[in-house]
Amino acid sequence: MAHAAPGDLATKNVRTTGKPCREGAEPESTQDGARDTTGVARPLKYSRRRAACLAAVYLLMTLHIVHWHISGRTLAPLELNEVMYTFELGIVTAGFFFMVVAVLATTVFGRFFCSWGCHILALEDLSAWLLSKARIRPRPVRSRVLPLVPLAAMLYMFVWPQVSRLLDGRPLPILHTRTDGQGWASFMTSNFWRNLPGPWVTAFTFVTCGFAIVYLLGTRAFCAYACPYGAVFALADKLAPGRIVARGDCRRCGICTAVCQSGVRVHEEATRFGRVINPSCLKDLDCVAACPNGAIAYGIGRPPVFDLLRGQTPMRKPFDFSWTEDCLIGAMMIVSLAVFRGLYGMVPFLLTLAIGGILGYATVVCRRLVRAPHVQLTNFHLKISGGLTRSGYSFVAAALILAILTIHSAFIRYHEFVGDRRFALASARGGADEIAKADAGGALGHFQACDHWGLLRPPELLRRMSVLSLMMDRYDLAELYMRRARASAPDNAALEQTWAEVQGRIGQAAADRGDLNGAFERFAEAVRIRPDNAHFQYNLGVVLSALGRRSEAITAYRRALASDANDVQSLNNLAFILLAEENAKEAFVLLERAVRQDASFAAARFNLGRAMLDLGRVAEARPQFEAAVRLDGRFMEAVADLTNGR
Repeated sequence: MAHAAPGDLATKNVRTTGKPCREGAEPESTQDGARDTTGVARPLKYSRRRAACLAAVYLLMTLHIVHWHISGRTLAPLELNEVMYTFELGIVTAGFFFMVVAVLATTVFGRFFCSWGCHILALEDLSAWLLSKARIRPRPVRSRVLPLVPLAAMLYMFVWPQVSRLLDGRPLPILHTRTDGQGWASFMTSNFWRNLPGPWVTAFTFVTCGFAIVYLLGTRAFCAYACPYGAVFALADKLAPGRIVARGDCRRCGICTAVCQSGVRVHEEATRFGRVINPSCLKDLDCVAACPNGAIAYGIGRPPVFDLLRGQTPMRKPFDFSWTEDCLIGAMMIVSLAVFRGLYGMVPFLLTLAIGGILGYATVVCRRLVRAPHVQLTNFHLKISGGLTRSGYSFVAAALILAILTIHSAFIRYHEFVGDRRFALASARGGADEIAKADAGGALGHFQACDHWGLLRPPELLRRMSVLSLMMDRYDLAELYMRRARASAPDNAALEQTWAEVQGRIGQAAADRGDLNGAFERFAEAVRIRPDNAHFQYNLGVVLSALGRRSEAITAYRRALASDANDVQSLNNLAFILLAEENAKEAFVLLERAVRQDASFAAARFNLGRAMLDLGRVAEARPQFEAAVRLDGRFMEAVADLTNGR
């Protein structure tokens, strides 16, 4: 027997005249409005209020950004995913406090936040409304596997880190806060976008978690089949006394169930339990507004946890998928996590779950196209009497493109994964030996495959390729990759830091081969980006000194010491120039500091002896010269020349 496509199982025997349906009948959905006892459609009075609340969420988000632009500093974005970092690292964030308040409110009033305050549900509702204008009315699908996804995601994000900690024997984290300078987790920030996706990922998220998943899996599909926070709120809702409760005489017309976009059998639960106990109920109150008799309302009732402890479960509809199809959906969810999560360094975890649901559903429809004589997808008949329709051919073409993109993404993700592992190995060894260079070469080869075949060239990929090229002493490639990375993201601070490192390494190579002018240009560029870097300032000072530009070299060494007052090389080299400038007094002070920091520094010992001679402290100079010769015999002739006749 052929399976109907998900969303096509609504029966046709609904009555909208206030008379009861035949027992077990499924009422027909009416998203635009319910019908009263005269059969005339009337508006759902809470819909506009809820739409206004959800619009206010986006307005507040906009005002938040405006405040940041005006003041330069604002409250950190209220990201719920920061709860994961609180549990794992102990960092108390603004997002953590927001999540705690929302969960506590849910345990009292029920699951209102999802339908009245979530920006993703606002997107889903907008998508459903726009689709309805095209006469497309998505209905929730009923799966055994998909409802488990949010719970699994919640356990992975919030519980697994603690289990992993216990297994590793690590202590529990200490709760603490951070300042803006310590990273992305501060309460107040001057970098509003520090933990938010870029515009392209945001746009793709809106399309995927809005129109695509709503069209295929139903109006609340992301909430029901992907959102781990929804799983948290569902657990909290089981403790809440705030419920949709039965009031008055229910005629079992089923209109409340028809307008419920979350797939809850409202009329049956209200009759059986006196209230709705299904945690999928988002309290959007459409059912309350739709009831022609006022037989249900929001009120106080016994929390559902007591019913669940007694073995009473929410009313469930028949599943739309066979066991084989549900297993196929589960397999595609796993494939999606393996292929798409972190793809191009851009695809986040929750977006991956939404993609997995879409892939799983598309795979099921493809299977039915092969096996069933009749297949329908929402308003479109894909196959009739064993033959594909024009819509069917279009779907097959789209599915083929999706399959090719998935295979291509798997190829890229494989090279990213292996490249990341070998990059970590090379970085751990510091790139100082042949094994590290071999790992660097292997990682670079995988990343080059991503660069050549990938649809996108993320700046971070190019940055890593540049770092690997430096490990292999391929300075030409390192500079090429960094130029490309900077061109694609000109305001990226992390790229500028790596660009400075590349310039410093190239400058060092130029100095080693005697190209002082080339070395000067590279070190000057590195210092321009990182003026606080003592190493870059020191190298610039060395080159300037070799070019005879003493005053500029002195400035560079002083800046190096301003960043690192104990840099013995800068202390010694600055003192060397000061001795040449006949400033033995300051040179003596600097060299004493250098010798205190490193008593085995032969050059500093020798130069300290020189300073003592210039200051007339001949007896004190002799032990310094002796120590310099003892540490490095190359100073013997220089000491003899200086002390001859003294």
